[in-house]
Amino acid sequence: MIFDIKMYNTDRSIIVVRSEGYESILRHSHSFIEIVFVESGRALHNVGESCVEIEKGDVFVIATGEEHNIRPVCKESDFKIVNVVCSHELFADIEFPAPNQVFSRPELRYEAQFALIEQEFAAEYGSEEILYLLVCNLVNCFKIERLSDERKSVRGKLSSRTIDDYILNATAFIQENYMKKLLLKDIADAVGLYPAYLQKIFREHRSTSVIEYLIRYRMEKSCRFLLETELTVEEISLLVGVGDLKNFYVTFKKYFGCTPVQYRKQHDHK
Repeated sequence: MIFDIKMYNTDRSIIVVRSEGYESILRHSHSFIEIVFVESGRALHNVGESCVEIEKGDVFVIATGEEHNIRPVCKESDFKIVNVVCSHELFADIEFPAPNQVFSRPELRYEAQFALIEQEFAAEYGSEEILYLLVCNLVNCFKIERLSDERKSVRGKLSSRTIDDYILNATAFIQENYMKKLLLKDIADAVGLYPAYLQKIFREHRSTSVIEYLIRYRMEKSCRFLLETELTVEEISLLVGVGDLKNFYVTFKKYFGCTPVQYRKQHDHK
């Protein structure tokens, strides 16, 4: 089923049509471009091979030749839309968005824009040129929303990558300097962040604190030295940056459930 702009019995190139109590109709296409604003209610919009949920405040575009149908999922009398029907020839040079894209950003005031288009269309001396400019402005808003969303997506990826880089740099610094006396501030300074912010992103992405990571790394290195060298426990304690021997014993037992000496005896045959 193909709908033609001539069905509206007018010579105008831009027409505004209200549909209230919209009923589901068979899948169809148009020989014109249709820009739709959902004034109230909710529905499923089947277009091409996609099914998109639409609701109050949403705007979408149906290009020439695109098969689609709309099926309300609310009481049919509650589903109301405003259609701006545009001659394909008039807008041949305008790039319209894909039909499965839905626009709804409040700050772009789509409802007010449709009201202006409808007002100009209904005016006794309404101007075709003004209608054309109003529709072009609407299409530009679609582009603004799409580009803004793309920029936000890129920023999110960049932000995530930057955070990962900071964390990797922090862990690399710890692994290269664990034998030294290190404070959170030293590690944060090394990667160029405030200590509190480094702590925050470390907890969010590693589920542990910076200092906890440092301590665990020191204990893991201690295990290797216990098994791969004949160094005394005190020497290993100093080597991994834990100057206090008693503290080293307590921390080691906390992580491995035994003392360093016991650990060496349990694993020296392996």
